[in-house]
Parts: sequence; C-alpha cells; structure tokens
Amino acid sequence: VATSHAIWTFQGRNLYRQQKEKLYGVSWRPHPPSMLKVSKQKEIRKNIKQYSKKYDAMDDQAKETARQAFRRERESKLNAFLEILDRLKDWKAERMEDNNWGEAMEAFDEAQGWTQ
Repeated sequence: VATSHAIWTFQGRNLYRQQKEKLYGVSWRPHPPSMLKVSKQKEIRKNIKQYSKKYDAMDDQAKETARQAFRRERESKLNAFLEILDRLKDWKAERMEDNNWGEAMEAFDEAQGWTQ
C-alpha cells in the first residue's frame, strides 16, 4: 500500500510529496469561514469582470509607475556617467595642450601614413 502526502498549488502543480511507510492520519487546517455574507459573495461572482477590470487597471498603473521610476533612475545614472566622460575628455584635451601631445600624435600619424 502506497502511503504518502502531497501539497499542490491551486494550478494543479505538485509542490511537495513525501512517501511514508506508516501513515496513520493527516490533519488539514481548512480555510476559515468567509467574512462576507452569501449575498455579497454572489454579487462579487456575478460582477467579477468589473472587479477584475478595476484591479487590473490599478495593477497596470502601479507597473507603469515602477517603470517610470526605473527609467528616471537609469537616465540619471547615464547622465552622471556621460558627465564624467565629458570631464575626462576636457582633462585629456588640457593635458594634450600642456604637454604638446597633440602635435606629437599628429607627427606620428603623418609618419605612419595614417589618416583620420
């Protein structure tokens, strides 16, 4: 005799299964009774599409807010990075002027026959 217990999701997927050699009993805590009256439950079942639309719209709004926050954060990080690159470019240009590296690079390029 195969004795075991299993836990399933509401979608029918098996989450956990354990075989027991001697399984005498299993206790299960059922769902507590609903706090809604039967008439309210029937109304909700009848108008479930309206409720779904309402909450789907709220979910979509929350998702869009999160997307916008992510975009703003990404854009601010990109702008900070581009600012650093601009400062490095300016620093490099200053150093090339101070040390005459620009003229040396041009002379080297001409000597090699490279064109830019």
